[in-house]
Amino acid sequence: MVRLSFYVTKWAPEQITEFLSDVDRLAAGIGLPQPMPPASLIGVEYLFEPDVLVEVEATAVLE
Repeated sequence: MVRLSFYVTKWAPEQITEFLSDVDRLAAGIGLPQPMPPASLIGVEYLFEPDVLVEVEATAVLE
């Protein structure tokens, strides 16, 4: 994995500490290598499904 993009609804900057903590916990739980790849966090009005709060887009290079 070479890049991550997070699309987040109902985003407020004061949520960054909790969000990054949750991302680190999830990464450890699924075995993502450390350090994490570069990432972007993009606040959006809504996603495709109304109940979805976060969408993750990952770019990977396969050899």
